[in-house]
Amino acid sequence: MKVTAKDLQRRYASLPDEELLALKPDELTDLARSCFDAELRRRGLVEPEPAPLAVATFADPNSAAVASQVLRAAGIECFLEKRDGVRLMVPARRVNEARGLLEEDEDAAPPAKPWDGAIAHRFVESNGIRMHYAEAGTGPLAILCHGFPECWHSWRHQLPALALEGYRAVAPDLRGFGQTGRPKLVEAYDIFQLTGDLVGLVNALGSGPATLVGHNWGAMLAWHAALLRPDLFRALVLMSVPYVPRRKVSQSQWEAEKYPGKIFYQADLRSPQAEAFFESDIRTRLLRSLWLLSGDAPQDKRWQPARDPDAPRAAPELPVRLPRWLTEADLDFLEGEYRRTGFTGGLNYYRNCDRNWELTPFLDGAQVQQPTLFLAGEKDPVLDFLGDEFAALKDNVPNLWTKALIPRAGHWIQQERPEDVNLLLIDFLREIERSASRLAASA
Repeated sequence: MKVTAKDLQRRYASLPDEELLALKPDELTDLARSCFDAELRRRGLVEPEPAPLAVATFADPNSAAVASQVLRAAGIECFLEKRDGVRLMVPARRVNEARGLLEEDEDAAPPAKPWDGAIAHRFVESNGIRMHYAEAGTGPLAILCHGFPECWHSWRHQLPALALEGYRAVAPDLRGFGQTGRPKLVEAYDIFQLTGDLVGLVNALGSGPATLVGHNWGAMLAWHAALLRPDLFRALVLMSVPYVPRRKVSQSQWEAEKYPGKIFYQADLRSPQAEAFFESDIRTRLLRSLWLLSGDAPQDKRWQPARDPDAPRAAPELPVRLPRWLTEADLDFLEGEYRRTGFTGGLNYYRNCDRNWELTPFLDGAQVQQPTLFLAGEKDPVLDFLGDEFAALKDNVPNLWTKALIPRAGHWIQQERPEDVNLLLIDFLREIERSASRLAASA
């Protein structure tokens, strides 16, 4: 049973003072601790937090933004207030620490420059192909890997959010998608080639190690890259698809055992007829996929992962109006990309699943050791058939930071709920930077 913030608030509000005070705060989850502290403050059982104080005043807003990045990297909450210049405000209890850090930083190398608001589009040569990527900001590197049927554009809400927080956010078109190269051979899309593309990208950017953020196929690529090159990829964010350790059987064998007598959707995507299906009506196919796997689709119309082989194909279900998170301009862009490139590149990822299994027996029993955040929509149908892997995440990813389900969201989580995703993503990235700072200080 899922416990919500409202459940915790009601529970703590019902406790007498002595029972509330008898709880051990350090044993509570982050959500429970937040509700617990709020109830203490509501009853006046703790002293109210003193008002934030200014630790510095700047005439130049850019200098103020740089100073705020220094404090955030050290885990000190802060904000900028425009009064008598630009004042940098921090909690009263951390004033001395913040001032000390700012004084130390005067002689240090300058941090990342504040983001100028631009999203740049660039190309690099990586692993024998020309790779396109969108980029925003400077600072620690975060690479955002999309899924199918997507492209770099699925990260349009995360690029500016990360850039504003002092990160270098890079969203490539993966091999076979968008403006990146599309080799003809099916074997050119196996997991080693896809990982090699990311390695080449990091080396070309020259600012690794990186945090990998992956959605859908991007999540699967991210954990393979982390297993194969832990020196280049220091942390992971997996969205929608939990880490799946190497199974005892291949993908197609697993499908037959999981859904006997039915056809799993990936079998349709591997088939030679898949291109004709998608390209017969590109806009309708894209919209149908985006809607039926989202949290907006009614329960009785939700996408199902397997079908009866003899069941007649129903007419495509379409929403009466676009979901609020998808604009006509977004759909125009995605349709234009697939109309130009076709779908073969993305479909070849699925056609390599059995081959990837055959190539990676050495990953049997492998755990992901990097700090990892997992995010998914509460209504994501992928969790219906990967529920066991979701439940076992902590066992298979020992350094799991947290796994979070976002209410009312479906599969396209970073597009459907960008504010919720960005908040959790940025909190995780800040923790990675704090850990790196502590490690450097102890060295």
